[in-house]
Amino acid sequence: MDGAPGDLFDRSQGLDPGAASDSVQGRPVQGPLQIIFNPNAAGGAGRKVLPDLERGLQARGLDYRLERTRRPGHARQLAADWNGAPSRRILVVGGDGTLHEVVNGLGRPGMDVAELTILPVGTGNDFHRMVVGTGDLAEVLDTLVGGVARSFEVGRARWEGGDDYFVNLMGIGLDVAVLRRRERFQRLPGLLQYLAALGVSVIGFQPLDISLKIETAEGDHLSFPAHTLLSAVTVGPSVGGGFLLSPDARPDDGALDLFVVDGLGLGGVIRHLPKVLRGVHQNVRGIRMHRIHRARIDVNEDVPLSFELDGELMSESTPWLEVEVIPDALRILEPPS
Repeated sequence: MDGAPGDLFDRSQGLDPGAASDSVQGRPVQGPLQIIFNPNAAGGAGRKVLPDLERGLQARGLDYRLERTRRPGHARQLAADWNGAPSRRILVVGGDGTLHEVVNGLGRPGMDVAELTILPVGTGNDFHRMVVGTGDLAEVLDTLVGGVARSFEVGRARWEGGDDYFVNLMGIGLDVAVLRRRERFQRLPGLLQYLAALGVSVIGFQPLDISLKIETAEGDHLSFPAHTLLSAVTVGPSVGGGFLLSPDARPDDGALDLFVVDGLGLGGVIRHLPKVLRGVHQNVRGIRMHRIHRARIDVNEDVPLSFELDGELMSESTPWLEVEVIPDALRILEPPS
């Protein structure tokens, strides 16, 4: 998530940033709105919204501080620096990767109380597909003034040597290979970008031998091996800009959704890909789907797993991964309707 050199803007609009509280059109406010802005989201498309965003904020009399991300990990640092500030209202301008960093910067205690609003300008924007509303600028600005907070869960991933929260996706297998090749197709829109990278990645890709132990949402405990081309755990229904891996997934149902391609060869993946796009693959032999509270993945070979979280390729590899749901972890502002 590389960014241009950062500028810090302070638009007080006559309000005292140090005041204990104020009001904007009837909505209680604690200090200025904090904006984390990724100018390089979607290959630089993010920076195009800045002039209209600032005009809209000023027209609504909103007191705000805006800072641009300058490098990978900078959004996480900004969120950590602002954690505990008088204002806990944050507008994230970017995609799933930017939001991933912000949430991890806030940390578990901060996620309980911060109110987040999303202006989706990323490549896939799969998180925003869970949020009520269109995500256009005017609607987001109105949401900042009169929005209603809704609780979202997140996933927590643990591996040998680390842990992180994910707001929508943990993936292994083909998903990782696609991310490594997706930069070649940055001029394409999100879903086409993923499809093009998938077409290149699928050739010669070798399945992974893994073992899974899961606790389902119903409290059952299951263990099974899998010869998998792709496995993913999601909060919401879609990945990759619109693949409906888990079409019935909801971000507020207290569960994560596991999707495992098990024993389905490359030909089968290609044949059933249109069904996955439409979310009608529930009865396809070779695809397993479970609603879960937690899961553990162990590698049954010497090569450790590479994995991704929220579209960000993780630098570590690991012989095992554990995931669990963290209910009511985020407060997301949505339009009143």
